[in-house]
Amino acid sequence: MTREGEDELLSYSERFKEKVRSKWDKQDESPKCQNNENDTPEDKVKPDPLDPKNIANSILRLEELKTATLTKSKIHDPEEILEQALSILRHTEGIISSIRRASVGMVSEDIEAQTMISSVEDTPKAVKEWLAATFTKQIFGRRQTVEPPKFRSIVQAVRASMYVDKITRKTSQAPVDVSPASQMLQEELNNWDIDVFKYDCLTTNKPFRGLFGEVLRRYGLIKRFKINLNHLENYCALVENGYNLHGNPYHNAIHGADVLITTHNLISSTGFAAWMTDIEILALLFSAMIHDVEHTGTTNNFHICTSSPLTIMYNDRSVLENHHISTAYRYLDQPDSNPFDKLSKDDFREMRGIAVEAVLGTDMSAHFTQIKNMQNALFNPSTVNRNTAMTLILHCADISHPTKTWDLHKKWTDNLMEEFFCQGDKETALGLPNSPLCNRAETLVPESQVGFIDFIIVPSMNLLGDMFDALLLVQNEEATATGNKPSNYKKVERPWDSRLVENRKRWKELVTPKEETPAKPAVNGRISEKEEEEVKEQESNTPKQRNSTTDQPNSRRNSKSSSQRNSQTEQPPSLNGSAKISADSNDSKTVAPPVEKSSVGAAP
Repeated sequence: MTREGEDELLSYSERFKEKVRSKWDKQDESPKCQNNENDTPEDKVKPDPLDPKNIANSILRLEELKTATLTKSKIHDPEEILEQALSILRHTEGIISSIRRASVGMVSEDIEAQTMISSVEDTPKAVKEWLAATFTKQIFGRRQTVEPPKFRSIVQAVRASMYVDKITRKTSQAPVDVSPASQMLQEELNNWDIDVFKYDCLTTNKPFRGLFGEVLRRYGLIKRFKINLNHLENYCALVENGYNLHGNPYHNAIHGADVLITTHNLISSTGFAAWMTDIEILALLFSAMIHDVEHTGTTNNFHICTSSPLTIMYNDRSVLENHHISTAYRYLDQPDSNPFDKLSKDDFREMRGIAVEAVLGTDMSAHFTQIKNMQNALFNPSTVNRNTAMTLILHCADISHPTKTWDLHKKWTDNLMEEFFCQGDKETALGLPNSPLCNRAETLVPESQVGFIDFIIVPSMNLLGDMFDALLLVQNEEATATGNKPSNYKKVERPWDSRLVENRKRWKELVTPKEETPAKPAVNGRISEKEEEEVKEQESNTPKQRNSTTDQPNSRRNSKSSSQRNSQTEQPPSLNGSAKISADSNDSKTVAPPVEKSSVGAAP
């Protein structure tokens, strides 16, 4: 390089360094927020350095600078090239900082959730312990995954109208099947309150073989990915056997089928599937089907406390969830059991990435972290992570039984409590303390369900509905702006709201009333002489109080005693079989039900 070229490059370098220093000084002084009111018009229209086109352009310009330097030719805009390269590094640093802040915030969010739960005075202690033990993670933080693509779907808007008919139609292109199970799917698959127990009976406890194929047909995925129907049936048979391996009352193939149908209804009835790619729909439905395969009927905490082989294998982190997704992919290696063998490598890799994240997201200990992250993301819906949205959909479908009719919800609750009690029996046999809600003699089922609805279900389903509204509005605005789709956006329907109100009301009616403090038991069936003297002394010191008690009208005393007798004999027992419901709910002296206020969540 000539002397003049070196001087020119040095001059550009010095001026650029000075400009960078001044910019960093201004950034340090200004508040760090996404929407800064003091942003200049130049900053607002500045191209995104992380855009693939801009990054490629930067690489070409840097190569141009390198070539110009080596060939001693004239340098074109080196300051602009270096500035763009620095902006890419600056954005990279921002991403790293965001990941660090998120990883630190996960622990604080769990602490905040535990504090929030413990601060509610009117929730029974056992229910608080269960909520904290199940839906928070006190020790382990969740690994932050690499940021996948955002919700930008200009191209997807073109194919939105093509999916509307596929999603809402009630007929499939499959050969006609006149079996009762198939007819039920044709008529009720899009029904939010479909009786999955009845469907399981019609299929003789083989729900996936017809269900999964029918759901895939409705989205046109059988033809799209050239799925072999024989391999699909073989794979579904393996999944059914895996679900029923341990004979669980709740986490069985019926639960898997219910979550699959609910996931289908969430993305179809809201129109959300129209904005998803084919491989995303396939991955989410696949995740819903296999999300609890080979469930052991016990919790992660039980595995950790007993140092089970699964705990050793998965290092105490999301033990069951890791086992579910691992098992599902092991089944694909069985002979003639891989329905996805025609997928391209890229599609299979993307499908697996979505499935792994979605199934790991069903770990209940990460619940509050997941909810908090989505709440923060909805402040700017256009930046919501696609995988995060699909993970929330599956998580809500997994815990959605309180959003169904009372008969279905009650049956699911009975099955779940029986599974909890079976774990409690195992813990007792092993000499371990009973986990929350696992003690047959002490568990308050109605109270636990009221707390579950208030603390977990209502906030989750409200957030899910808000997410659908926000993301679909963004997509509709983008599509309308490009002229690809008319502006006909409307908020999604929420069939779960009315069910939650009704089910919470039914549980509140079953809540065990607070009983009066019982009198001291007599010694050998008689009052001791010391106690008799204390009673006489008390009566002699308080004659007015004694008289006021004896002078009460007989009708009032008889009415109260009759009410107490009715509460003990005539009313049916509550779900736990250990307490009775009062017959006179208006008598505040006889019944003291828990206050319905909650600082965490209230039924809609």
